[in-house]
This record gives sequence, C-alpha cells and structure tokens, in this order.
Amino acid sequence: MSDNLNRPLALIRLAGLPLSLTLLSILSGSVINRVMVVELGLPVILAGLFLAIPLLISPVRIWLGHLSDAYPLWGRRREPYLIVGALLAGIGVALSVALVVRTPPLFSPTAALILLGLLLYGIGRNLTGNTFQALLTDRFAAGVARSRAVNLYEVVKLLGMVLGAGLLGLALRPYSAERLVLVVLVLSLLAMLLSVLAAIRQEPRSERLREAAEQARAGAFWPRFRQLVWADPQARLFLAVIALTLLGTQMQDVLMEPYAGLVLGMDVAATTQLTMFWGLGALAAILVSGLVLIPWLGLARLYRLGIGLLLPLFAGVVLAGVLQEPLLLQLCVLGLGLSTGLAAASLLAQTVDFTSAQSAGLLLGVWGLGFQLGRALANLLGAGLVDGLNRLTGEAALLAYGGAFAIECAFLVGALLLFERLRVGSARVVQAA
Repeated sequence: MSDNLNRPLALIRLAGLPLSLTLLSILSGSVINRVMVVELGLPVILAGLFLAIPLLISPVRIWLGHLSDAYPLWGRRREPYLIVGALLAGIGVALSVALVVRTPPLFSPTAALILLGLLLYGIGRNLTGNTFQALLTDRFAAGVARSRAVNLYEVVKLLGMVLGAGLLGLALRPYSAERLVLVVLVLSLLAMLLSVLAAIRQEPRSERLREAAEQARAGAFWPRFRQLVWADPQARLFLAVIALTLLGTQMQDVLMEPYAGLVLGMDVAATTQLTMFWGLGALAAILVSGLVLIPWLGLARLYRLGIGLLLPLFAGVVLAGVLQEPLLLQLCVLGLGLSTGLAAASLLAQTVDFTSAQSAGLLLGVWGLGFQLGRALANLLGAGLVDGLNRLTGEAALLAYGGAFAIECAFLVGALLLFERLRVGSARVVQAA
C-alpha cells in the first residue's frame, strides 16, 4: 500500500463509506417501517415486504462483485463502483421515503416508483457494501492487518447505527410528513456526499492488481462462479459454516424480547434494554478482537472461543426463566452479545481472507449473500419454531422458547463441527492467489 493510502487521514476518511451505508439503512429500515405501519396505517405484511426487497435481490451482489473484479472503470476496479452504488442507494432511499408518505394506492404509478426506489437502494447497498470489502482486501495485507481493518470498520458501522438512530429521532421531532421528507432528502444527500468523499483516491494501483483484473475478465461469470464456489468443497463448507453460525446466533433476535415478556414478565422498557445489552456486548467484542484478540489468539481459536461461550449462555437464558431472575437474563444477554461479537469478528476476518486479488468481489459477494440469507432465515425459522412448539406444548412459553434456544445451540454445534473440517489454505482460490 502506498504512503498516501497509509496516512491516518485517508484511513479515517474511508470510514465515511460504512457510515453512509448505515445512515441509509436506518432511513430505509426503521424509519420507513415505522411510518408505513404507525402513521400511515398500512398492513405490517406490506411494510415487511418492502423492507425485504433489498434482501431478496441480494444474490445480485455476486455478479456485481464480478463486475468490480473484471471490468475497471477509468482504470479503477473499486472506486467508481463504490460511488455508483452510493448514488443509487441514496437516490433510492430518498425516492421511496418521499413517496410513501403520500399513502398511494397499492396498485398505482406512485407505488411502482416506491418499488423502483427500493430496488435502486437494494442494488446500490449491495454494490457498495460488497465493493467496500473488496477494497479492504486490495488495501490491506492478508493476515492481522486486514482482519483488524475489517473489524474496526465494522465497529464504525455499529457506532453509526447507534448514533445515527439517536440523531435521526431528534431531527424528526415534532413529526410531520413534510419534516420527514426534508430530513430524508438532506440525510440522503449527506450520505451520498460522504460516500463520494470517502471513496476518492482510496484504491491502490499496482501491476499485480491490473493483472488480477485481466485474469478475472478472461473467464465468463458462470463458469468462474462454479469453479470457485460450487466445485470447491472448501468454499461450500465455508458457506455452510456462515449459514449455521448465523442461524445459531441470530434467531434470538426475534425470540429474546418476547421470551423476557412472556416468561419473566418484564415490561416493554426492560425488554427493549436487552437489545442494548446485546449490542454493547457485540460492539465491545468486535473492537477488542480487532485490536488485541485476533493477533493474540488467531482467527480459528477466536471463533471456537465465541461459539464455545455461547452454548452455556443459552442454558443460562433458560435457567433465568426457570428461576424468574431478570438480572440473570440481562447478564446472559450481555454475554451473548460478547460471544457473538467474538465469533462474528473471526468470521468477518475469514471472509476477506478467503479471497484472491482477481476474485475478491465475486467471493465476497457469495459470503455476503450467506450472511444476509442466514439472517433472514434465522428470523423466519425462529418465529416458526416458537409457533410450532407453542402448539406442541399447549402454549407453555418456557418450554417453547427453551426448545427454540436448544435448537439454536444445535446449529452452533453443527457450525463448530463443520469449522473443524475447514482448511482455507487448501481452497482452490487461495492456492491460486
């Protein structure tokens, strides 16, 4: 990496990309969800469908990653795609939110434009997020430097979510449709400007990267995808590890607050705080992992540590329900956040290591798709399991939720067993790098 790219100002400026993505995700997620359901009285299922659109089109990130690998624009593989993605995402958010407050009929040109806005946002978010990770693989050497960078920029994203949500809440007081549109337009423009300023002159130029682009361009997308992913047992195994880890760590997102209310009788304020405890634990773990634990323990031991700690903590969550101890539940949830953060820090770092210069965008698109679909499946499966177990147990909430937590543990054990068979160094893409 050149001296200019090593300068602290360039590294700080680069943080504008995850910050802008986080800001746009708040606007397109919690804000539009709240307004559609509460202020506009639209069906929850409709709001859910709108919010699912960026996720449903996430498979496109694999192809977009290949474009970034193989087809530089103006001699750059990453910067132009980062800027285009950020502009698409910002325009999409501004268009969809500005139009949804008009409460258009479900089948109307305005509703079609809202759908278009969400599609633009989804494409832009996937393009920018995927290309940003690929840029990190280009900028930072494999090993500790790259792992630390990935996790520290993930911390930036989490901090942006916390601070952005708070500032946005203040900006929308008192609420009105006109105020919402103004705030969304201003913040969308700010996010786009921040992304452009963050992306400019961040990409390293070298003969190695130029040759990598030529090699990626030499192969067609589908044959290259099959060769790098489906034809490689290690790649398939890593994708399974990601999916099982997400199932084992993210199902509790839809389970914990209802469990605390139904089984322990905690009020809304107390159950809402559980999310804060979990988030603080995860944030601290990812930060400490990037600075200290990854160089000290290594990625494999860090992953085993995180998963190993999760198993007794889920038992503690069930025990808190049996004993009716809210404090024990809060401590266990804090521990779940810490342990999940350790496993996530390891897994994030491994995703950028499981790449090569010529295929970073494509492979990161695959791993990113695994993360996104894993989260979506965890939410759906968690809710479905509790509904099914409630029927089997005669609405015995402790048994139903305890059974769901036990299944989460089974997923984690499966992820750990598969992880022990993983040999990233023997993967074809890594050997060819």
